[in-house]
Amino acid sequence: MSYFLNTFRTPKPGKEVEVAEGVQKSMESLGVPGLVSVTISPPNAHLESTKITAVVPIPDADGVDDLMDAIFGNDMAALKERSELSELSVQENMSLSRVRASNINSLEGFDPKYIMRRFFQPKMGKLQAFIDLMSDWMADVDLKFAYNISTPVGGQITSVRITHLTESFALMQDLHDNIISDDRLSEQLSLIERPGVHSLGRITYSKRP
Repeated sequence: MSYFLNTFRTPKPGKEVEVAEGVQKSMESLGVPGLVSVTISPPNAHLESTKITAVVPIPDADGVDDLMDAIFGNDMAALKERSELSELSVQENMSLSRVRASNINSLEGFDPKYIMRRFFQPKMGKLQAFIDLMSDWMADVDLKFAYNISTPVGGQITSVRITHLTESFALMQDLHDNIISDDRLSEQLSLIERPGVHSLGRITYSKRP
């Protein structure tokens, strides 16, 4: 079972570029793959500030230990080296998630520019049914895109994040139209507490494993 680590930072006004570049340099210094994105359409744009989000894929549970040792080992030297990023931000946090289904590793020559994160809360007892439905559904979509279905290690027990990556905004819109016109949408709604929310970001850095 694979995992990934997200880092979230809300830059101070006017510091978005410095934070995005700093996050990229941080990933490069750690020698890890992943991507960095800047939010361009959050769920509540009138209430939320721009966020810089990084994603670091982790192959297995042992890899989680290795990454945590790199971050927190040696008297947390890696965190100290990134203190400038903290000074440029008004908020920062991390989140570890478990991958439930994905096609990312099967795509060759894929250069994503946009990332859509969709957040759902399945009903109690319906988590696996929801994951199975969405896994089969995403595998059936005949478009060039990457998807990742995950559950957070912390937070809401029945929370699910579905991530889509595309090489163009037009393709992201085609994907959205494909999903909302699918007959399985009614089955999805029967398994969740309420309609999901989504957030669109522009990818500024990407490195494959």
